[in-house]
Amino acid sequence: MKYLFVFAHPDDESFSSGGTIAKLKKSGAVIKLITATKGEDGETNNICKKEDLGITREKELRLAAKILGIDQIFFLGFIDGTLNKIPKNILKNKILGILKKEKPDIVITFDRNGGSNHPDHIAISKAATNAFMEYSKSAKKRVCFYHTAIPQSYLAKYRKSGLEYKAYGKMAGTADEEITTVVDIKSTFSTKIKALKCHKTQQKDWERYLKRRKLVDLKKEFFRLTSENKIP
Repeated sequence: MKYLFVFAHPDDESFSSGGTIAKLKKSGAVIKLITATKGEDGETNNICKKEDLGITREKELRLAAKILGIDQIFFLGFIDGTLNKIPKNILKNKILGILKKEKPDIVITFDRNGGSNHPDHIAISKAATNAFMEYSKSAKKRVCFYHTAIPQSYLAKYRKSGLEYKAYGKMAGTADEEITTVVDIKSTFSTKIKALKCHKTQQKDWERYLKRRKLVDLKKEFFRLTSENKIP
């Protein structure tokens, strides 16, 4: 099976799907990743100069990808914080070209709200969705499209404890009953954490994530099947 994950920034892969990626790799799957930007607008954590952040975060992603077992990374070359300003067809067609060449069985991206409401996340979700719809029409095999999901029951606990990510407003999450796929990542949770910690510039984010262990079962990752073609 060939899986293609489509995200906006370095670290998106580890936070949303790191345990699943590592588990799929153990099962023999081929895992590839599209990353639209190099996270140039993120935190430096005093590790590098702001102008060097993109280079630094690319290195962090390559280390994390090696740990998770990602076979190949496609950098689209866009600038962090600009994806919602790029003409829709440009971003969609970049992704579509990779889909047609790589022919994945499964494509995964953020939900329509980008998980955290980040404009880049929303833009990449829309572009990936539109690209998949076109790709699925010409695919000669069964192909499926998933959104990453944060259960609303989890978000309620994050909110109550002050551990919700609120940089882009209140997160919507996914209604628990709409989640179609729950992946048990107990066997690869330590691998996920190791990959997360490769993103040293984004330490504040993964430290907040790790604090949530007291509230919910982080050894699960959640997805929602949103589209598939009709080929058996």
